[in-house]
Amino acid sequence: MRYRVRNAAGEELVVPSLDDLHALYVHGFLGDHDLVRAETSTRWVELGAMPALEGVRERRAESPRKVLAILAALVALATAIGIMLAR
Repeated sequence: MRYRVRNAAGEELVVPSLDDLHALYVHGFLGDHDLVRAETSTRWVELGAMPALEGVRERRAESPRKVLAILAALVALATAIGIMLAR
């Protein structure tokens, strides 16, 4: 099934399948507030509200937190190594 996606500027994109829609969303080409509808439907919904993409939203939400935690751990490790080498 094909999907139509509309961004805030009103530009539309036809996506050939749910897998392609998923990939575009995962890679950040589409956002939570973009509107989407199945080609056979007349009802637009926000992409972030699609049940088929629920797990993706959760992973995208936690991703920045993971990056910050890893970065903080690396800074702490580098600081500890620097202190040990300075002695």
